[in-house]
Amino acid sequence: MRILDYLLALIISYLVLGLLVFLFKRPVLNRLVDNFIKRLMVDAYPENLTEMLNVFSRVGLRNVLEIDLRGTSGQPLKRPFGAIRRLSPWEQLMFNPVYYTREPLEQEVPINQQVTIGKRAAKPLTIDLPVMVGAMAYGIGISKKSRLALAEATSRLNTATNAGVGPLLPEERRRAKKLILQYHRGTWGKDEETLRQADMIEIQLGYGALGSAPVHLLPEEISPEFRAYMELGADEGLALAARLAEARNGMALANLVRRLRRITGGVPVGVKIGATHWLEEELEIILRANPDFITIDGSEAGINFGPGILADDLGLPTLPALCRTVEFLKRKGLKEKISLIIGGGLFTPGDFLKALALGADAVYIGTAALLALAHTQLTKAIPWEPPTDLVYELGQRKNRLEKRVGAESVYNYLRSCQLEMELALRSLGKSSLAELSKTDLCALTPEVALMTGVECGVFPRAGKVQD
Repeated sequence: MRILDYLLALIISYLVLGLLVFLFKRPVLNRLVDNFIKRLMVDAYPENLTEMLNVFSRVGLRNVLEIDLRGTSGQPLKRPFGAIRRLSPWEQLMFNPVYYTREPLEQEVPINQQVTIGKRAAKPLTIDLPVMVGAMAYGIGISKKSRLALAEATSRLNTATNAGVGPLLPEERRRAKKLILQYHRGTWGKDEETLRQADMIEIQLGYGALGSAPVHLLPEEISPEFRAYMELGADEGLALAARLAEARNGMALANLVRRLRRITGGVPVGVKIGATHWLEEELEIILRANPDFITIDGSEAGINFGPGILADDLGLPTLPALCRTVEFLKRKGLKEKISLIIGGGLFTPGDFLKALALGADAVYIGTAALLALAHTQLTKAIPWEPPTDLVYELGQRKNRLEKRVGAESVYNYLRSCQLEMELALRSLGKSSLAELSKTDLCALTPEVALMTGVECGVFPRAGKVQD
C-alpha cells in the first residue's frame, strides 16, 4: 500500500472511530482504545503502525510525500511557493532602540519611507513604500483576477508591482500606478509598443528558486483562457530558454540596456539574477552594462511551480547575497549610483526593514502577497484544495476570487507593514529611510555579525566604558 493510501486509511479509521464514540460513548471507546494500545505494545515492528513514526522522524513527512509523488509521476516535481527551508537568519538581527544616545521620535514627527530607484535614469521610479510585489506572471503563474487585485493594492500605496514573464494586461496597466515589466527569456511581450508602457524594465536572467534553468510549459499546463489570450494552438506550449538570446554575453547585455533606454525614453533599466556564490564575478560583467539597478533573488524566493532540487539546492540565501552585493557595490564606488532590490523569503516588516538597513533600496515580496490576497477567501478552496487553487491560473476555483476583497486584503497587509516600520524608525530616532544604516542593527551570533558587518550585541561594544 502506498504511503498516501495508508494515511488516508488511517484518517478514515479515526473518523469511523469518532462516529462510534459519539454513538456508544465510554464503554465502546474504552474497549477500542485498550485494544488499540495493546496492539501497539505487542505487534512486532514490521506489523506495527508506529513503524511509520520512525520513517517520518528519519526521512521527514515532506520527503515521504515527495518520494511518493515522484514515484507516481516519474517527472520533476512542480512544488508551489519555492524552497521549504528559510536559510537566512534574519531573526539573529535586532534593531537598537535609543533613549538618550539619540532622541526617539514622537507620533507627530512625519516619517518618510519614500525611495527612488534608478536615480541616474531620465525617468527614475519613485515609490512611497519600499516594498514592491515581485514578478508573478499572468497565465504562467497567477490568474488575471490576482494580477489586477495586486495592481489595485499597490497603487493605493504608490508602490510598484512586477508583471513577471507574463504578457502585459491592458487592464493591469490602467490600474497600476507603477508597473515593472520584465524583459525575459521568452519570445513574447518584447515589442516596442509594450515596452514603452513600463515604468521600469527588469532584464530577467534567472530566478532565486529556479536559477537559470529553462522552463517549458506543456500544452496541458496552459489554461484555455490564457491559451486564447496568447493565441496559441491546441498543441502549443511555452518556453523560457536557459539564456536570454539578446544578452548572451556582457557586450550584448550592454547593447540591450542602451536599446531599452532608448525605446522607453529613459525609465530605469536593470538586471535580475538569482543569487550565487559566483556573485561578484557575475556582477562584474553585469555592471559593465551600466544598469540603473540590480535585482538579487535569494534562494528562498518563491515560484509558481518548481522542481524541488532547484528550489532547495541551488543558489545562495538572501541575507548573505544582500551583504555581499552591498559590499561589492561599495568597493566599486557604485552604491549611491546603482539601486539594489532584494527578494526571497521576506515576509514581515522586520525582514523588510533589516534588508533596507543593510543596504537594499527596496524589497520584493511574492508569497506573502499571495497569502494576503487569499486571506479569508481561502475558505473557498480549503479543506479539499490548497490555496493555489484560488489564485493560480490553473486553479479550478480562480473565478471565485473576489478581486475587490483581495485587493483590500493586500492593501491592509502592506499598510500594516508600513505602519510597523514607521514605529520601528521612531524607536531608532530616524525620520526617514535615508537615515537608516547597519549601525542601527546588532547581531545575536558572531557568525551573523561577521556576515553582515554589524556589531555583535551579545558582548559590550568595543572600546566603550561600562558602568
